Amino acid sequence: MVSLRTLAVSAVAFTAPLVSALTATQIVNNIQSLTSKSQALQAPAQSITILNGPLLAVGLGPFPQILTGFTDIVDNAKTAHAQMQSSPEHITTAADATAVANAFREFVRVHQVLLNILIGKAGLFQTVLVIGAPVASALQSLEAIVDTVAFNLIDLVDPATQKNQITGDAKALSNTIGIAIKAYEGLTVQKVKREFRA
Repeated sequence: MVSLRTLAVSAVAFTAPLVSALTATQIVNNIQSLTSKSQALQAPAQSITILNGPLLAVGLGPFPQILTGFTDIVDNAKTAHAQMQSSPEHITTAADATAVANAFREFVRVHQVLLNILIGKAGLFQTVLVIGAPVASALQSLEAIVDTVAFNLIDLVDPATQKNQITGDAKALSNTIGIAIKAYEGLTVQKVKREFRA
C-alpha cells in the first residue's frame, strides 16, 4: 500500500519546475531565430519609398511591418534573455563558445544590413514627422534588449577569445543602432522659409 506521505512527496516532485541548463545549441538556435527575423525585415525596409513611407500615419506601407517585426525580435530576445538568466551553466568548451560567438556575429552582420538600409531610407523623410518617433522608439527598445542579450552571452562564454569576439560585435551593433536612432530622432518638420515679394 502507498502511504499518503509518498503520494504527497511524489506530487510535489512532479509539479516542481524543472530548471535545466541551456545548451550551446539552444543558444545558437535562439540567436539564429533572431537572425532570421531580422533578415525577413530587409525586403520591407528596401521597399520604403518617399511615397509609401508616410503611409505609416494610416497604418499602411512597409513601416508597420517593420515595427511589428522589431517588436517580435524584442519579444523573442526577451525570452532568450530569460532562458539565459535561468541557465546556471557556462559555456566552457572552445567549440561551443565558437558556435555561440559565430551565431552572434552572423546576427550582428544581418542586423547591421537592416539598420543600414533604414539609415539610408531616413534621408527620404526629413520633413515627415510621423515616421521618426515610432521608428526611433522601436530602435531604442531593440537596442536595450540586444545589449542585454549580448551581456548575457559575454557572461555565459568562458573562453576569452570568443568573449572578446562577442564584445567587439556587440559594440559594433550598438554603434549602428545608435546611428539609426539618431537618424530617426532627427526627423522633424522643417519650416518652409517664405519670402515676401512686393
